[in-house]
Amino acid sequence: MKCSSSDNTPKLKLPKFELKKFSGDPREFLTFWSIFSKLHVSDDLTEVDKFQYLYQCMVLESRAARLISSFPITTKNYSKAIQQLKARFGREELLVHIYVRDLSFVMKNAVAGRNSPDLATLYDMLETKLRTLESLERTKEKFAHFLQPLVESCLPESVLRAWERSRISGVADDSTSQRSLEKLTSFFCVMKSNSGE
Repeated sequence: MKCSSSDNTPKLKLPKFELKKFSGDPREFLTFWSIFSKLHVSDDLTEVDKFQYLYQCMVLESRAARLISSFPITTKNYSKAIQQLKARFGREELLVHIYVRDLSFVMKNAVAGRNSPDLATLYDMLETKLRTLESLERTKEKFAHFLQPLVESCLPESVLRAWERSRISGVADDSTSQRSLEKLTSFFCVMKSNSGE
């Protein structure tokens, strides 16, 4: 007796998804481009079709929309529009500067006690910034010496004291900065979970 499930299996119909709109905020560029690039590399669409999709992905009257609409929709202008969009909003060094500045802003507010988020929110904010920097290849391995002091300076004093105690007692092995940064974020995650936030 042979089992043939391919004929009897109902086909799953996935919902259509809308392309992400881009406003011109560089913080949105990575997500926008990772989705739009599927159309960009497609051989099934003409350059004019791709350009039309690009135009439709812009938030109306945004900086990005003004940039894209400054190019007439032609085959030759599509690549120029993409090049300008990437140059203005998606340059790697620009994105790194923005995310490091955001991390510094979180640090500054945490130190000053202004708008101090709860422990869970602070952890999520820090992890988001660190993940984004990793997606820009500013990995914990390469930049731990720079990132660890920034992360430590964001921590509430009670968490920082507990972290220092764990390091002194040997719970956190500081054999490398990269491992130490990973242990710090793991330690912070445990502290966040233990606080019930």
